[in-house]
Amino acid sequence: MTSPLLEASDLTRNHATRPGVVAGVAGLSLRVDPGEFVVVRGPSGSGKSTLLLLLGALLRPQSGTLRIDGVDLHRLDAAGRSGFRARSVGFVFQMFHLLPYLSVRENVLTGLPPGAPRSGTEADGWIEALGLSDRRDAAPATLSTGERQRVALARALVKRPPLVLADEPTGNLDPDNAGRVLEHLERYRRAGGTVVLVTHGPEADRYATQRLRLEAGRWAGPSTLPAVDPSKP
Repeated sequence: MTSPLLEASDLTRNHATRPGVVAGVAGLSLRVDPGEFVVVRGPSGSGKSTLLLLLGALLRPQSGTLRIDGVDLHRLDAAGRSGFRARSVGFVFQMFHLLPYLSVRENVLTGLPPGAPRSGTEADGWIEALGLSDRRDAAPATLSTGERQRVALARALVKRPPLVLADEPTGNLDPDNAGRVLEHLERYRRAGGTVVLVTHGPEADRYATQRLRLEAGRWAGPSTLPAVDPSKP
């Protein structure tokens, strides 16, 4: 039996608000095997972003466990978790989070872990693959929305992490650019990567090996659509 790349058990994280305590996620468990493309769907406020932050160890659960590639992330100290993320997890965010004072190429290079060679060969390869060669030296402010998201994608993939976590990566994009981002994530999966993507729409369903629905911080059951075999291209 294949060992899971990601295994979360009973993750719970509540948020304090003036009216009281709101459950961000409540007792969620998830197993993701290598080579999967997991799509988590749900309405706004259902806990999708909280879940992704927990899975990336950017947010600490109040209870539950998280293992990535066999490593119990919350048995590590803050520096250990940060180092593990830098090596093994790529993040793609809806709002891009590009550094405005760096060029496209320099932004992509920030995705490499500390101490990695900075020759730029890998960065240039992703810039070309994502159709950004003519924007290599441009500042983020001069890019279109679709171009900025592709830069953010290149930054996440440049270190070739085993796991990519994507938070509504197509939410700000037109259908053509959204399709390009999803296709590149699928190509990455086919090349041996693993993707967990949260979204509120159905655009990514065609690529999914698991389809899950989140409502009010709890699983509402899998989609009724058939799953994809991750071993097949």
